Amino acid sequence: MGMGKLSKVFSVILILIGGILLLAWAGSGYAIGLYEEGIEENCDTTVGTIAQITDWDEGRCDEARDNMEKLEDYRPFILASGATVSVLGLMVLFRS
Repeated sequence: MGMGKLSKVFSVILILIGGILLLAWAGSGYAIGLYEEGIEENCDTTVGTIAQITDWDEGRCDEARDNMEKLEDYRPFILASGATVSVLGLMVLFRS
């Protein structure tokens, strides 16, 4: 296997990994929307507030908010990583 073929295989792998990361970024946006919806319906209502105060929700509302914040924190990193890896793969592909 020559260097040309090896670099093409490497570039395709990089592009695929970048694409997966970009899909993960999009999926995390969808998940954040689902978390927001669930929190609005189950936690930000009168019944939900009472459940949180009396601990009937067993900490699920706080856990959902924490998970949503973590996703929001990681989203820019996932996008930057996906874009960088994809661009690197494209650069390797077009230079080979």
